[in-house]
Amino acid sequence: MRTSASPFTLLALVVVGCGGGGDGADVDASSGDGAGGDGTTTQPDAPTCQPGYVDAGSGCVLIDPNDPAQRTQTEVCARWASDHVITDATPFSRSTAADCDSGTLSAGGHTDTLTRINLFRWLSGLGPTTVNTALDAQQQQCANLESWWDWTQTVSPHAPPNTAKCYTASGASGAGMSNIAWGNGPAASIDQFVQDNGNATTMGHRRWIVNPPLSGVGIGYWEGGGMYGKAECLSVFGSSGTGPNPAWVAVPNPGVVPSQIATWTWTFHSNKGGTANATITMTRVGDGADLPVMRMTLQQGFGQAAISWKPMGWTPTVGESYRVTVTGLTGGDVTYVVKPVTCT
Repeated sequence: MRTSASPFTLLALVVVGCGGGGDGADVDASSGDGAGGDGTTTQPDAPTCQPGYVDAGSGCVLIDPNDPAQRTQTEVCARWASDHVITDATPFSRSTAADCDSGTLSAGGHTDTLTRINLFRWLSGLGPTTVNTALDAQQQQCANLESWWDWTQTVSPHAPPNTAKCYTASGASGAGMSNIAWGNGPAASIDQFVQDNGNATTMGHRRWIVNPPLSGVGIGYWEGGGMYGKAECLSVFGSSGTGPNPAWVAVPNPGVVPSQIATWTWTFHSNKGGTANATITMTRVGDGADLPVMRMTLQQGFGQAAISWKPMGWTPTVGESYRVTVTGLTGGDVTYVVKPVTCT
């Protein structure tokens, strides 16, 4: 891994386990703000409640469609099956064979990518974002430039020099406001961003994807050359979204979650005071066992304040439930339960 003096972090090659496959490398974008969910979440549907209600522990309450803790396995797996797919296997085209022909991302490529972004946002209880088509040309130039990135450079790919191959001022501007990934197709790159493998100091890609007010992303994708053969630029600084604005979000999300996500680094994001240095404890619900975790303090300035952790000496298992307690927050502790499931 190499770093620069800029606020961006450059990652080594990573392997994406469930994002459509492939190897890739990626980097972070920084700055910006958001808001995030509050309180203690509940277990999924209990059979004692009438349809449309869920057991909140103190009685049955009306189901909140934006609360991921109240969703059933059927709901979550149906959404995963419908949205974690690729409908356009050849989304990129260009009119010439020139290395610096920035080309075009198809309508299907845009749709697949946006659908994947909104799947991860839905899992975390957030509303959908949209595509800002006014950024298409800029982001295509960014992806073209980044696909040819010279990895011997000591500067960040987010600040490409004007000597970089296929440099344009517009493409360089796009690089400065984007998550950038190499080696995967446009939709699969979203899993790469959310998994954020190798980016332990910031988890910045993920934090932008599940930033509550995210709006109007620009999507650029280029393939056909460079070390990894493919690159994506995803502009992530839009912050005028008007969807649900919970006081906190988490990945893996509360409630039912596809098991692949539960094997990734865990994060908690909020604007509550103390988030960056919060204490994390985990308990296996089935037997009450305390589970050790390795907490990591993150660099801030990537969407919401956040903290991350990894299981130490154990692996989340399908069929078990895991209680997370976050302490040291302004306004009191947050507790939620995560239930990994197999979605086919």
